[in-house]
Amino acid sequence: MYFELLGTLRVQRDGERVDLGGLRQQRLLVMLLLSANRVVGADRLLEAMWDGEPPVTARRQLHNAVAALRRSFGTAKHILVKDGPGYRITVDPQDVDAHRFTRMVAAASAAASAGRATAAVEHLEAALALWTGPALSGLNNPVFEIVAARFEENRLTATERLIGLRLDGGEASALVPQLGELVSRHPLREGTRKLLMLALHRCGRTADALNAYEQGRRMLRDELGVDPGASIRELYERILRDDLPKRRPEPAPGRSFLPYDTAHFTGRAEELRFLSASRPAGTALSILAIDGMGGVGKTTLAVRLAHQLAHRFPEGHLYIDLHGHTAGQEPLDPDAALERLLLDFGLAPDRIPRDSRQRAARWRAEVAERRVLVVLDNALDARQVRPLLPGTGKAQVIITSRRRLAGLDGVTSRSLDVFPPPDAAALFTRIAGPERTAAWPDVVAEVVALCGHLPLAIAIAACRFHNRPAWSLDDLAFRLRDRGTRLAELSLEDRSVEARLEVSYERLPAGQRRLFRALGAFDGEELDAADAALLLGQPVPEAERLLEELFDAHVLRQRAAGRYHFHDLVREHARAKAEEHATLLTTFGRTTLHAVDELECSVG
Repeated sequence: MYFELLGTLRVQRDGERVDLGGLRQQRLLVMLLLSANRVVGADRLLEAMWDGEPPVTARRQLHNAVAALRRSFGTAKHILVKDGPGYRITVDPQDVDAHRFTRMVAAASAAASAGRATAAVEHLEAALALWTGPALSGLNNPVFEIVAARFEENRLTATERLIGLRLDGGEASALVPQLGELVSRHPLREGTRKLLMLALHRCGRTADALNAYEQGRRMLRDELGVDPGASIRELYERILRDDLPKRRPEPAPGRSFLPYDTAHFTGRAEELRFLSASRPAGTALSILAIDGMGGVGKTTLAVRLAHQLAHRFPEGHLYIDLHGHTAGQEPLDPDAALERLLLDFGLAPDRIPRDSRQRAARWRAEVAERRVLVVLDNALDARQVRPLLPGTGKAQVIITSRRRLAGLDGVTSRSLDVFPPPDAAALFTRIAGPERTAAWPDVVAEVVALCGHLPLAIAIAACRFHNRPAWSLDDLAFRLRDRGTRLAELSLEDRSVEARLEVSYERLPAGQRRLFRALGAFDGEELDAADAALLLGQPVPEAERLLEELFDAHVLRQRAAGRYHFHDLVREHARAKAEEHATLLTTFGRTTLHAVDELECSVG
């Protein structure tokens, strides 16, 4: 289980959000998590659970709240126990974002003390990425307000340390907007104002740096009747005298080819935290792979992640669509991909080798010892990607693919599933507009369920609804309820769920396509290798191999080992392919199609 306190309280178990019940149970859980693995006395818990004097039945209600929490934990209920005069929750501190934050900040301090500034920056960035909003939002109790204020102070301190390290590393201009916003939110915080003055001065904006000091001085005098502290006064005087140590110039910014980061980005907070914090030690190349079914949001997540990491790689941000699963296009040959990457990196066409091996070697030489970010989007398989990987650990590679890239060594991978219902509803509302959705949460929930909670399907449905003001949510739900036309409804201009699913089908080898069609005609919700063997008329081991290959291609899903099922929209596509094949059988005859199948299997 994973517990989030640095924002709105959330608990996840196996990727699903846990319903914690009412406010008192939430307050109880937070108190236990703040003292994780230690006993919290009943009196302290009662103080936090009630805003005023607890009622005479408070201890019985505390016992009931504990029992309800344990039920919500399911198989993990054993982590919450009564212990002497109070209660204790036993968790790994890494599974509580607040404790994880503290550990990461401590690791950053140790790294900075040891002279490892880059590692310190990475620890602090990962720590701050854990925050999703104001800590302990919505708990509304003096006990938690004090804790939240302490958390916010720690967050600000960590932010200042991170900015200070980046300033020491030669950055300045990119930090000014962030510092300006921080100073406007915390105008009396002298540490932040000092950093803004220093960043402005290093950008050549000395007058602005002096003005920032003067604004702070007047505010302190008017609101508190005091003068600025000695440290900020000293910085002001040194800027006036221009006797600050000379810093190395900021690195020349490299080219950036990243696509735009959508304003409708929703959810995926845990995935972003995991991926942004995953970087191997030493000289090993960092490769992050995001896989999942078509339309699940792999590219959207990769682009958001790339923009968040971009400042770590000032010498270039490269992006290439490898067309592994693009309708109407063949997958990009590695040679062609290398040529595109080298051209984008600034190499003249006449300097790009024609030989495949020499071209890959030239690519590795160009990016060696360079801090560059490379996004390899829509990869077909590991074979397509392997020649495109840089050779040194200063680069960062992000790969997206519909297949699990098990053939690549040293990859940190994350498989994306469809959205949980709350995130699915949030995405729909964000695109469709709250003014037409807020009053009908039940219909929104039905619509996103009919979309299979698939982000692409939700986005298309929401866009169509947004652009049709005469429609009600019931009109949209009515259109999507018809299983026979649902896929056709989930299409808008060049975006189509059915087209995505069709490309996935076309990229399958012939034997997997045959099983896919057979499963489309299967009536059950779930099946195993024995069922598939009967459908195909093949031995069980061969059927199991094909099932596992479809699972690796994110065409099939698993709830339990050896049990396979379709996503709802994929099932509809499989039914359509089965019906299409049955029509061909009627037209051309079983013997002819069987011969074609055999030929395809022999070469596919």
